[in-house]
Amino acid sequence: MDVKDFLKSLAIDAWYKAVMYLGGVLLTISFSLEVKGLTNHQLQLLAGGAFFFGLGEWKNHKVATWIKPPSAYTGGPALMSATVRKADFLGLVLDIVGFTLIVLGIVSIIRG
Repeated sequence: MDVKDFLKSLAIDAWYKAVMYLGGVLLTISFSLEVKGLTNHQLQLLAGGAFFFGLGEWKNHKVATWIKPPSAYTGGPALMSATVRKADFLGLVLDIVGFTLIVLGIVSIIRG
């Protein structure tokens, strides 16, 4: 795998990648800086949940490719691709972990 291809796969081109990157940045900030308004523990729960939920959704979204047969109406054959959501075990586990951490963070905020 080339470095350019690797960096291209890290592009923020879907909502779940944005959620994962935002969660990762907030998690890093909560480990290194004192946060105002929330405790660092609450922010770590929310940011960790966002990170794991985004990672799980990234795992669940796969690129499906197929060859379109030639047709008189649409032209010659073509390689088609689309992103589809096809859940697998690891993706669902990451989603559940992320959702649980987010709920625990919200409960921690409500309890004060």
